[in-house]
Amino acid sequence: MVHLRINLLSKGLLCQLANQMTQRHWFQARTLLIPAENNGETQTINDVILKFSKLVKKQVAYEPEKNEREHLLQILPKKQSELPSRRMLDSYDSAIVPLASDIYLRERYRTYHNTVRVGRLLEDLDVFAVWLCYKHVKNPKQRPEDPSPYSIVTALVDQINFGKDLKPDFDIRLRGHVTWVGTSSLEASLEVDQQLESGEWHTVTNGTFVLVARDPLNKGSAIINPLIIETEKEKECYLRGEENKKRRLLMERESLIKLPPSEDERQLIHKVFLKTIDPAAVSFKSRLLPPNTVWMENAKLKNMFICHPQNRNMYNKIFGGFLMRVACELAWANAYVFSKCMPRMLHIDDILFRKPVEVGSLLYLASQVAYVYGNRMVVRVSAEVVNAESGKHDLTNNFYFILEVDREVPKVMPKSYEEAMIFLDGRRHLAEPEGTAEITSKL
Repeated sequence: MVHLRINLLSKGLLCQLANQMTQRHWFQARTLLIPAENNGETQTINDVILKFSKLVKKQVAYEPEKNEREHLLQILPKKQSELPSRRMLDSYDSAIVPLASDIYLRERYRTYHNTVRVGRLLEDLDVFAVWLCYKHVKNPKQRPEDPSPYSIVTALVDQINFGKDLKPDFDIRLRGHVTWVGTSSLEASLEVDQQLESGEWHTVTNGTFVLVARDPLNKGSAIINPLIIETEKEKECYLRGEENKKRRLLMERESLIKLPPSEDERQLIHKVFLKTIDPAAVSFKSRLLPPNTVWMENAKLKNMFICHPQNRNMYNKIFGGFLMRVACELAWANAYVFSKCMPRMLHIDDILFRKPVEVGSLLYLASQVAYVYGNRMVVRVSAEVVNAESGKHDLTNNFYFILEVDREVPKVMPKSYEEAMIFLDGRRHLAEPEGTAEITSKL
């Protein structure tokens, strides 16, 4: 999956995103297709995981050499016309995280400041999104006793928006369905609700996941069922998926990895550079830190994990939800240390899964406060697999988190060109309501 990054260079796009942020404060309830007969669901997220494990015949013990799936290649379709069309509601499902009744589960989700751990929720969202895609797939050649010939994996977390902190002693409900389908890729839209004291459910989080279907050996793409659009609401969901795809392609084309910064961005970086020059020294070598700022090199936090079999997914690779959880918690800790104030997660986007992480890997996580605006911080986390014997680093994931605190935060100042690009990249991930001119004037 191509790495996709938002570009705010276009004034029209900047204004559009800024207006969206002003209207929704990073969260906007989306209308899913909710069947009326599913209002009394009792299935838990653990039930979903058990069904999922049975569907793909997950090994109980970690024995990768016994994971024989090559025979399933013969039942994969050669073209999409061999498969029946599927409706959006065919993939709809919901599941409860029973925090109110399960005290042991509650302890796993509770933070020390009495909210729900976002990282735990990300793990649930990841497995639930994959489950929805498996519900979409229907292969006439597959016998009931056969494991699924598909390996469906998360390729990209397009965006997850948070309305407010969740409470650890009330049930959480996940709902969603597939909203867009290509030849081998799918988009799943999800909502997270929490039950209030009154018994009513209130939507607090929504997200969009992009997933890809692979063959049983996870070596090539696999063709999936087409999606049939029957109603205006379904058309609206599908068109939103098309727009998301176009936006991601636009972000990729204008990525700083491919194109130099715009003229406005170059002017901004030069202005930031001049603020760090000692006017009395008349030298580029003498650098000063402006008031209420921090060098970017001092706004980092790192961690390392040994990837044990306990954290593997259904295909004996490291579970993507685990990677999101540890990256999220590192970003939160970095924001906390940097701001010296308890942060709250606002938005997660552009989580790209470049390649699978093998069991036994040494996983290095590096977080960086990339950009600050007012009381909001963009924290970038990169994940690398390190070969201890050769010393080679291999990038596997990038994550972007937007957090806020209750007071204004010192700005970060880049020293090197690399840091300047990270600074601009972080800035592109934050749609300021005031617009480019206001941002520049405050720098």
